[in-house]
Amino acid sequence: MISSTEAISLLLVGALWGCTNPFMRQGSIESKNTSTLNTPQEEGEESTSVLKSLFRLAKIKVWLPYLINQLGSLLYYKQLASSNLTLSVPVCNATAMVFSCITSFFLGERVNQPGRAALGVILVLLGVQICMYSSSES
Repeated sequence: MISSTEAISLLLVGALWGCTNPFMRQGSIESKNTSTLNTPQEEGEESTSVLKSLFRLAKIKVWLPYLINQLGSLLYYKQLASSNLTLSVPVCNATAMVFSCITSFFLGERVNQPGRAALGVILVLLGVQICMYSSSES
């Protein structure tokens, strides 16, 4: 049976991954728009993609969510060492998707088909419940 500490850790990983994805997307888009205006470019020559990526990482709206996301990854690897792999992976990934959808909604990102998105979230949560229930049975 899954312990409450393990369940909270798995949900925290999903929250750290999922909640930071929309912020990283927004920061990257904003940084991309401003970097084309602010980066020095020689006439007729574009900056390399590596330099553009490094310039984007200098923005706090990019690196802070990335850092928080990586903290989630550290917790994930720590959790994998002590938990059931067949339960940890789907729970973390599914809850990350759910948290990502919820965070995107609260940030005002447009969803083309909100009914389908809500149904997807419900089905993912149902799948996680089935995984947890079947794990506790064995």
